Amino acid sequence: MRKTKAVLIMFVLLLSFVIAACSDETKSSTSSKTGGGDNTLNFALAGDIVSLDPAYSYDFTTNPVVTQITEGLLYFDAEGQIQPLLAESWENPDSKTYIYKIRKDVKFSDGTPMTVEDVLFSMERIKDPATASYVGWMYANVDKIEQTDDWTIKVTLKQPDTLWRYVLATTGGHVVSKTYYESHKDNFGKPDGGVMGTGPFEYVEWKTGSEITLKKNENYWDTSGGPYLDKVVFKVLPEGTTTVTGLKTGQVTATIGLPLDLIPVVQEMDNVQIDMVDSWLNDFVVMNMSRPPFDDINVRKAMNYALDKQKILDEIVKDSGSPAKAVPIAPATWVFEKDAWQAGYDKLPDYSFDLEKAKEYLAKSSVPNGFGATILTEGNTLKLNTALALQAAVKPLGINLEIEKATSEEVNTRAFSGERDYDILMQSWGADFPDPVGNLQPVFHSNNRGDGGSNFSNYSNSQVDQYLDKQSVLTDDKIRTELMIKAETIIAEDTPWIMIDHPKQILASNKNLEGYNITGLWYWDSFTKNMKFK
Repeated sequence: MRKTKAVLIMFVLLLSFVIAACSDETKSSTSSKTGGGDNTLNFALAGDIVSLDPAYSYDFTTNPVVTQITEGLLYFDAEGQIQPLLAESWENPDSKTYIYKIRKDVKFSDGTPMTVEDVLFSMERIKDPATASYVGWMYANVDKIEQTDDWTIKVTLKQPDTLWRYVLATTGGHVVSKTYYESHKDNFGKPDGGVMGTGPFEYVEWKTGSEITLKKNENYWDTSGGPYLDKVVFKVLPEGTTTVTGLKTGQVTATIGLPLDLIPVVQEMDNVQIDMVDSWLNDFVVMNMSRPPFDDINVRKAMNYALDKQKILDEIVKDSGSPAKAVPIAPATWVFEKDAWQAGYDKLPDYSFDLEKAKEYLAKSSVPNGFGATILTEGNTLKLNTALALQAAVKPLGINLEIEKATSEEVNTRAFSGERDYDILMQSWGADFPDPVGNLQPVFHSNNRGDGGSNFSNYSNSQVDQYLDKQSVLTDDKIRTELMIKAETIIAEDTPWIMIDHPKQILASNKNLEGYNITGLWYWDSFTKNMKFK
């Protein structure tokens, strides 16, 4: 209790400090062309990126950078529908065959033409297990990728796969220059090697831990609109107060994902606008089931009941997210068979705070007298303070948790490593596709426990695997929904995660910036392409 109160007092003092700092600032011009005086967008990131290589672009700090430099064969529009991009068209003649016609007018940022050979190389590289791509799991059902003529690629699946249609709209379908890669094998995607793509902006410089600079791609193939900006600078600003002060002064033009405790401060700023949308995101606590005692369901249930999730919602999340039950399937993800999803959701346990139940479950566990473990977290407001709340909540059970704070890039590297070097992990996840299975398959199927996989808890249940495998080869969404609900029901009972909330997507930007409205799948967008100053 003392630690919880201390956290709340810290929040109040922090808010007071920021409000005072902002009120003392002289009001800046509404022009976001500050911070350089030119046509530059300064975008704040909460942490450094993992890589410039799209094969490893699979998190909310790396994706915003990489998706401006490289592009996929397809893209998701504002409604989540698939549209052509580097492929001018595609067809699906049978359940295991996809044919993509590649555009003939695309150039890389150095002016060299993109060919089908580049497309084939990029896809094969992600598919290759030796690459250990973070999105490589998306190719699990791909049998072969063939070039059938100068401008056509054919993908043949081992079996029908309902999700394959979406893959090439993610970084799993992004194209890089084969020639550039082969001349930069040792440092491709690194600060000194960079990356060569077809996107609206090209790579200039990456000062690790500080900023990544991109400039307008003068050879950009799509002449129907932007890019309108001359330069985009992604600034690594782990401290939320620094980002908020930057928004106030105009030194930061935009950011996605404000610290929750500072949203009220930003809402009071005359020069900043907030765009908010329901998301497919989830915030949760991972328990690593490959490590004792988290292989014991009684331990996991004890910890779930011990944490007061509603208090976190009331005091930290507020209107920036919605309550979550035991699985990452929010109502926003019910894009089909909504009544069936609602009925299944209503039956799920919510593990509401109940300390007596927590004690009962721990008493019949393998560690009735408690144990010690470590929580790995980044400094994000919700994650760090949830870690502190969990630490305090399980103390009465005899569970002693230490908190290991790391940078977001280190947390992501360890989270996607097959070693799973942590006991407990504070993590977020958003579906890759406009389909509920995007919040089940990647994070709970046992196939995704290795390097590059996103099964953060090392969860394995053969019945869940069977349900997920069965639905993956079907096109009937009604039957798919029935199978997914069966899978989520088992997962909820096994409780590998402690669900916290379903956060909203939030874009804060200078009022002088226009051209883009945030979407639920923004993390696959080249969102800077259409941004411009009034």
